[in-house]
Amino acid sequence: MDDLQLRFRDAMARVPAPVTVVTTMLDGVPFGTTVSAFASLSLTPPMVVFALDNRGGMKDRILSAGRVGINILGGDQPELARRFASPVDRFESVAWEVHDGVPRLGGVAAFVHCGEVTALPGGDHTVVLGMCDDALTLGDASLSYHLRMFHSVPPTGL
Repeated sequence: MDDLQLRFRDAMARVPAPVTVVTTMLDGVPFGTTVSAFASLSLTPPMVVFALDNRGGMKDRILSAGRVGINILGGDQPELARRFASPVDRFESVAWEVHDGVPRLGGVAAFVHCGEVTALPGGDHTVVLGMCDDALTLGDASLSYHLRMFHSVPPTGL
């Protein structure tokens, strides 16, 4: 990495990011990857945006399947985030079920199903826009990534 890339990476580490596992299925086989570049985009219509590293195969799998699940990890799930970011059998010994054709992981804080996706170029990543057709709230504390460490973000009173 050149000097600007290193400084940019260090600056972006100061932005707390949500931690999600993006999932899809092709021919009955589940696929998933950890994603921290994720945000809500629109309420009317309900849309999300996330980015996928172009070096992996997840982008092609999602575009082939045409739908995606966004598993917003619970505050106690940093090991699940690490698992889905590593080159192992990601679904082995992991609780999950099929939700409208995509994997929904157990214990997540929330789940969003997108039945339509659009991809746009984004440098060394692909930006994916997802049209949401279902959303479930399943817990309160969520997982964030800040200064290269995982943190549980529990609800707080204002």
